Amino acid sequence: TIATKPRKRTLNADELKGYLTHLTEDNLIDQALKLALYAGGQRMAQLLRAEVKHYDAEAKTLLLFDPKGKRKEPRAHLLPLAPIAAGIVAELVERANKEKSPFLFSSRKSVVHWATPGKRVQEIAGQLGGEPFDLRDIRRTAETMLASKGISREIRAQLLSHGISGVQATHYDMHTYTDEKRNALRSWEQHLERIRTGK
Repeated sequence: TIATKPRKRTLNADELKGYLTHLTEDNLIDQALKLALYAGGQRMAQLLRAEVKHYDAEAKTLLLFDPKGKRKEPRAHLLPLAPIAAGIVAELVERANKEKSPFLFSSRKSVVHWATPGKRVQEIAGQLGGEPFDLRDIRRTAETMLASKGISREIRAQLLSHGISGVQATHYDMHTYTDEKRNALRSWEQHLERIRTGK
């Protein structure tokens, strides 16, 4: 095996505020970045594959699919969205319907390329100055801040769809954690809004 040094870069509140300030309402890539963050730090590749049919407007849930690991079929990853994230998805659904596209994030009716949001993050990091950061650092920041707010490791794993494996998770624990994830995401949105507004 080749030894790798894990990245430990996280954004502080001021850096995250600067990042949020640069995300505009009329830019599709910025909306993808904002949704990924407000939904708890989701993997961009999974989010970009989301289809209109995967959003339940009544329940305010977005269904993603996680193909990571040795799974024969992608794992269903249900996100019970808090109000801001749900509002973003509702606007994306409206846009997709107007364009007659099945995808939430489509450019000329095909899925936005997975590398495009990463380039946008690097662009924003350059505009902010300071230490560079990338999409993985944003995801790491989200989990670190969720932990600092008292969200348990188990609920963070459910929110971010990682480390969910083994006999217990595969065969015995059939709980959906919907309420726990929704409560965590509501708290997370409130935290982000306090950062964004400087309160």
